[in-house]
Amino acid sequence: MKSTHGAPYQTELDAYLAGLDRTLPHDTVVGVYLTGSIALGDYHHGQSDLDILALTTRPLHDEELTALDELHQRLKRETQPHTDAAYVPRACVGTLPDVDAAGQGYVVDGVFRRGGDQQDLVVWAILDLCGVTLRGPEAKTLGAAPDPAAFRAWNRGNLEEYWHAQATRLRDGLGDRPEDELMPAFFAVWFGTGPGRLHRTIATGEIISKSASADYTAQLFPAYRDLLARVKATRAGDESITYSVRDGLDLCDLVEGICEDARKIE
Repeated sequence: MKSTHGAPYQTELDAYLAGLDRTLPHDTVVGVYLTGSIALGDYHHGQSDLDILALTTRPLHDEELTALDELHQRLKRETQPHTDAAYVPRACVGTLPDVDAAGQGYVVDGVFRRGGDQQDLVVWAILDLCGVTLRGPEAKTLGAAPDPAAFRAWNRGNLEEYWHAQATRLRDGLGDRPEDELMPAFFAVWFGTGPGRLHRTIATGEIISKSASADYTAQLFPAYRDLLARVKATRAGDESITYSVRDGLDLCDLVEGICEDARKIE
């Protein structure tokens, strides 16, 4: 098991683990792991979330899910790191759950939802590749890697159904605004780092971090190199960088270009 002593998120992690011990019976939790940007070596305090996976011996009861919801309400912060988590039975590792999967729950930005997280295939891929074991069997022994063909198809679907649609919405929202008007940096980082990760997985099967995605996307689309360099610097914590509506429209063009290019990959 990897020690997290001295990590910038240690206070949040300790509070979560103590709360988990008070919330679920000890013999119900078979393992606890860190995934997301921490596992991928791309954690930036104030920019990244704390992504946790808790494997359970069985589907959780309704009252246990309610208690977890209350736990995350107590842990909720207005700023990052948000303590996000997924609660999944051990028998479901490596599979994509039903949206209404009984006995499962997950948290995004402090909001608890019951059912299966449709991002689970990414979680399994990261867990198998580099998941950080806090409790239970070592991550690499869990057989969590999703089926490669299914994972590739999932990434194609997510790129089209989520990212292409998000770019369309953003373009519509920015359409009548002055091009020099400022827009939140969050949107620039989100659109500048997300789609490229999916493209890389479709092309190679590999999982890369958000920061690595900015570099990868800049290689594919050099016309956006300067914009993506600014995005990467913002993700690393540079709060002096600003983004305009013009930047937002350029990012919409970039997302559409990534989608179009991905469609050509055999």
